[in-house]
Amino acid sequence: MVKRWRADEKVIVRVPWPLGAKVHRIDLTINDLVVKWEPRRVHLTVEFERKIRYLSATGTLRTLSDRITYQKELMPPPGLIRGQPLEVEATSLYLTVQGQGTATALEQGIGLSFAGWEEHPPAEVFQPAEQSWLILGKQLVARERFLHTETLYWPELNRKEPLVEKALNNVEFSLTREGIHCQGELQLSFAQGPQKTQRFSVLIPYQIPAGAELAGEAELTDLKIVDGNKALLAVTINCCLLQEKPLPVKVAASGEEGDPFFLWRLRERKNREWAGTFQVNLPEQAKLLEEVTVAGARGWTVQEEKGLLCMGQILLELFYIDHQDQEKCYRLRIPWSQWLTAALPLPTVKAKPEDRVYRLEVKKAKAEAVGFAHGQVLTLFLQLAYGVTAAQKEKAVLPIPAGTGKTTTLLAEKLISEAAIEYYVEIPVTTPADFGESHHLWWRKGVERGETVRGGVLIRAQPTIIWQYRNKDHQMKVVEVKPVLDWFHPSPLVRPGQQAEVKIEAIALELQKDNRGAFRIQLLLSGRLTVTAPEIRTVELGGQPEPAEGLVLPPPKKAVLKWEEKLPHAVRQVRSAHFFLGPFHRIKTDELFLLEGEVKGEIIYLGKDGRDHHYRLKKALWASLPPAYSRIPVLVPVLTGWRCLPLPGWNWERGGVWCEIALDLLAFSSKEK
Repeated sequence: MVKRWRADEKVIVRVPWPLGAKVHRIDLTINDLVVKWEPRRVHLTVEFERKIRYLSATGTLRTLSDRITYQKELMPPPGLIRGQPLEVEATSLYLTVQGQGTATALEQGIGLSFAGWEEHPPAEVFQPAEQSWLILGKQLVARERFLHTETLYWPELNRKEPLVEKALNNVEFSLTREGIHCQGELQLSFAQGPQKTQRFSVLIPYQIPAGAELAGEAELTDLKIVDGNKALLAVTINCCLLQEKPLPVKVAASGEEGDPFFLWRLRERKNREWAGTFQVNLPEQAKLLEEVTVAGARGWTVQEEKGLLCMGQILLELFYIDHQDQEKCYRLRIPWSQWLTAALPLPTVKAKPEDRVYRLEVKKAKAEAVGFAHGQVLTLFLQLAYGVTAAQKEKAVLPIPAGTGKTTTLLAEKLISEAAIEYYVEIPVTTPADFGESHHLWWRKGVERGETVRGGVLIRAQPTIIWQYRNKDHQMKVVEVKPVLDWFHPSPLVRPGQQAEVKIEAIALELQKDNRGAFRIQLLLSGRLTVTAPEIRTVELGGQPEPAEGLVLPPPKKAVLKWEEKLPHAVRQVRSAHFFLGPFHRIKTDELFLLEGEVKGEIIYLGKDGRDHHYRLKKALWASLPPAYSRIPVLVPVLTGWRCLPLPGWNWERGGVWCEIALDLLAFSSKEK
């Protein structure tokens, strides 16, 4: 299968700008894209044109045009199909006027987005038997209850002071080699005098299973103050040890009753490989390089719009003999990164990208010295094997087990309540001393959190509101307003200790001015509040999922195109020729199914006049395809080879060359739209 590959670049263009002129609109047009495929990179040249329409200081509408050439070498991922036509799109990122007085300049940030097709192994598609999902579940492997008692020596305690309240707060659990570590803070409140606190820490010896996770809670059972500034403490500790593993879990069919839960549905689990060559310098010249070893490797994922970035570090140890015949070890960290496809297909239109999770596990790392020059410059070849697991957070109804099938116990998020939220506020802002006129106002998300209390959720949002204005010297400036917004959302089902997830967006943002000239920002927030609670749940396992049958794809269709290309000058010798594919599209009629596109190229040749000449060609081509190809999701034309030879017996007025290109038409399945 294939998925979309994207690479984003940024261009900053500055041109002199008339004083007092205001931009009306800017049109960006791509005139040409030249693609040169090299062994480890692709060289791109983009020529685009700008038309800037603006109002002069006198109010006249004028047009300023310019042409821009941008060149870039990109390091594509290993799966990018070489020889395919690439696409480019230009968009405006920002626009500012800089400078003072008459020396002003218009600066525009332009984004260039390159796109193509990247080949991937077929995705693991599951057809669960019965009504079951394959989930990434936290299975319960042990549940323990401990009663911890100890005597505390607390010099500040006084038995005669009446104790009003006692509590164990800020409880944290962690796993160690020795067992379960529970920490917290004891808090005592007296009728008279300050509040007293003391750290609480206990290690419970326990044999921890491999790969286990811990969920626990601690409750203060009793605390009594006795003579000698001592306190008798009793704490009840409940622990659950969990192991994360793929589980086929039965879910209720549509319309059936049951409690709703959030489950992490397993979408894909793949092993991948990365390799790279690096040059490093030893801290000194060495007489002999003994060994290169991998001391460790780690990795993580970063989600972005254009893809999933897998990255990390490899820790190397280089052992060598210096010129004093001493053995030394040089440690260094080498970063690694690889782009993967971003968006796994969403099961429903309501699914959100933030509900996806990607986890990376480094399985194996290898380092090999392939070159050692001048006793100091070392060339390394590194290989890394890693696995990426992708899961999607989805809501499902879990039925009560019927008792006839196999069951397991897992930790799941039970849905307590879901509700839409809205909040309106007016925020006063101070007018800047150099204020001229307002230009733009926008909202940037910040911290959003909810605290559950009995009967509802305390919501806090801390966004950043950016107010852009022009000062009296026509300079663009900004003011940042960072309000702290607090409000209470009532919900009778909510209890303390539950988890509240808040997602909000600004749907209305306006700047208003009152009769006295003071400004205020009118902000309307809208979003969703989800309250969940962890629950140990017994579920019934469904049938083992079986791989679904994939789409049968036809073999590559090969074609050779030959033609005579007329050149402006008579040809003595072809110095170099480079061909690449332009845009392609499919055309379907009542009787035919056609693939139509173009091939582009650059020819440098020695003319009979003794001078070198450069020629750009563009040749339209098309292919008639069988009807079966109309059902293929993605057709990728690939240029596999070409020839360009001078025609000695050219009968035309000037000269020409004989051109041949070999073309493969590859068929793929894809979930990309």
